[in-house]
Amino acid sequence: MSCPMGFGELNIPSSRAFWDDCDEDEATLKDKQSKKLELSFEPNETDAPLSSKLFLLIEGSDVRGFVEATLLQNAHKICTIPSSKSSLHYIRDKEILIAGLQEDLTNSGEVLELILPYAELADKVITITIKSKIEFQSENVRSIRDHITFLRGINSQLPHVEELEAPNFVAGVAAGIACWRHNASLPSSAYVAYTDNVSLDTLAAKPIIKLLQQLGINCSDTYKPIHREESHIYM
Repeated sequence: MSCPMGFGELNIPSSRAFWDDCDEDEATLKDKQSKKLELSFEPNETDAPLSSKLFLLIEGSDVRGFVEATLLQNAHKICTIPSSKSSLHYIRDKEILIAGLQEDLTNSGEVLELILPYAELADKVITITIKSKIEFQSENVRSIRDHITFLRGINSQLPHVEELEAPNFVAGVAAGIACWRHNASLPSSAYVAYTDNVSLDTLAAKPIIKLLQQLGINCSDTYKPIHREESHIYM
């Protein structure tokens, strides 16, 4: 069991047993992290952080296909991020950095340290976290029950996107970047897309594509995932 962290705060465990679990996790993590994580840069790419007009981070359990298909047509890869299926790309003519990050809370602190220098140099930062709809907590769940995907925001630039309210929170690298930018009095907005399908299909991706377009970010109008060949079970 991992020690939970929320957006800009620690959720303190209430029992000694919980703390014991955290102590065990800390020892396990130290073993796993004995080898320092590093960014793996493409040939001829500098390891010096790039400044940008916009740093966009999309984080979730399965976002690689969506990011590649909708946002990276005119981008070139800067480096691989040491989290499965994660990478950083740059659109030179727009001066936009785009990070597609597979959520991995066990390494989020170390990954944050690696990509934070890029977020520090950006004029503006936007993060989008993809979460399962069952994680959303509200007294008025009926209002969103029929939505395949709906959005919430923290410091949203769009008036129609409702603010994320407690006890809901943002975690992972997106939370770390948003907190750092807030503490440094630098502009940033964090969005959460709650969805029935965290792998994102055509319908689930529509509100996220609309969000990107409303934020002035060039992207494809639709998303059609490339499905892996399904296995067949013969009776």
